[in-house]
Amino acid sequence: MFDFLKRGSAPSQKQIEKLVKRLTEPGGENSPRIEAAEKLAEWGTPESLYALLKRFTISSNVITQDIEEKRMVVRMLVEKGNDAVEPILRFLSSHHNVEWPVQALSEILPHQELVPKLVEILEKVAAASDFTPPEHKADLIRAMRGHVTPEIANVLRQFLTDDDDDVRISAIEAISEAGEQGREPLLEAFLAANDRPRIRIRIAEMLADREWPVKGFRPKIEETLPEGFHLTAKGFVRRK
Repeated sequence: MFDFLKRGSAPSQKQIEKLVKRLTEPGGENSPRIEAAEKLAEWGTPESLYALLKRFTISSNVITQDIEEKRMVVRMLVEKGNDAVEPILRFLSSHHNVEWPVQALSEILPHQELVPKLVEILEKVAAASDFTPPEHKADLIRAMRGHVTPEIANVLRQFLTDDDDDVRISAIEAISEAGEQGREPLLEAFLAANDRPRIRIRIAEMLADREWPVKGFRPKIEETLPEGFHLTAKGFVRRK
């Protein structure tokens, strides 16, 4: 009876931390990491599942092994279903290694539930942008790729004026996925980036690749196109 209760009780923070140490050790054999992941998943508490997500914060020394272990953790999270949602959202708010967690979330939630959750996380990060490391913002935005809807693109517009070029470029690339509605925000971002040559080059590339016209912006765009690009008579950006 006592053993049963002990096995069924929630783990202590000390027990979880001990396993996190094994889980996030990049060197050596993979079996200790796998065993730690399995135990954290077996416990299945909010804290242990949050701890399990920390496997995504490191890369083991063998790349193929690392990818397979991360896929395994995604499967473990997906198997937990809704129990894993809040731990994943908490992780997305505080860590910049988010591609795999977003993948897990997208497999757990139907699209109509996934989009509001992603919008909520983006808005939270945008609201604390001045205090959020650029790599966290850029990684989170990149993780949106493949999931961008008009609602997500609208939130991403807030990152088009970020102080960090990588954050802006991540937002530019993600917004372009939303289709034609991304055209005007990107043209406006182009004009606002008079001191950011990387930004202007990336937007020019996106306009050329998407074959979006500069209608409504032609005179100013024509004056400021980066070297290597030109406008056609119909107002399309082309590489020279």
